[in-house]
Amino acid sequence: MNEPLDMSRFVEAKSDQLNADDLIGNPRTITVTRVTGCDGDQPIAIHYEGDNGKPFKPCKTIRRVLLAVWGRNAADYAGRSMTLYRDDSVQFGGLNVGGIRISHMSHIDKKTVVVVMKTKGKKAGIEVSPLAVAKQDATDWSALAANTIQNIGKAPDLAKLDQFIANRTPKLAGMSAVAPDAWQAIDDALRLRRAELAPAEEPVTDDDLPEQF
Repeated sequence: MNEPLDMSRFVEAKSDQLNADDLIGNPRTITVTRVTGCDGDQPIAIHYEGDNGKPFKPCKTIRRVLLAVWGRNAADYAGRSMTLYRDDSVQFGGLNVGGIRISHMSHIDKKTVVVVMKTKGKKAGIEVSPLAVAKQDATDWSALAANTIQNIGKAPDLAKLDQFIANRTPKLAGMSAVAPDAWQAIDDALRLRRAELAPAEEPVTDDDLPEQF
């Protein structure tokens, strides 16, 4: 008997960002790790756990939804989640080309309708429902912090330390908000290890100074 074959694997758009075509028949819930600015027509990149270098770059309509629901400070988005889906009715140039929309968002306690400009002179409401996200147990955060601190202490040099922290960042998303003590312990360990690995400054002697001194 043949193994099930997932056709969605063979229609993924080759791009540096998440595309509407990536969501055909496959809505996706993402957890934000960070938000950065970009050049060009899409000035915001929302990085998320497992994005594989393809962040979500929301259009202006969705940026307005994010602003209305989660607020002005994009740094607060880290650790929050939303469900993205493909909306086939999204138009461009008079054609239904499809686009990415949000159906659910965490950190809201009731259904929210955001009124946005749909076409010139016409507005429409985008409905967003609360997203129930399983809360990580405090014990899990503590164990993750302990493991992170242990690995920080094992880093042989600054380059390896930076690489470890970059790889570990997605797992730590949201810790500062729900487990601030564990987050502070990691930060303290990181500062200490950086100081230990930083090359010590050698004292300057008379022989090291230029002749005019």
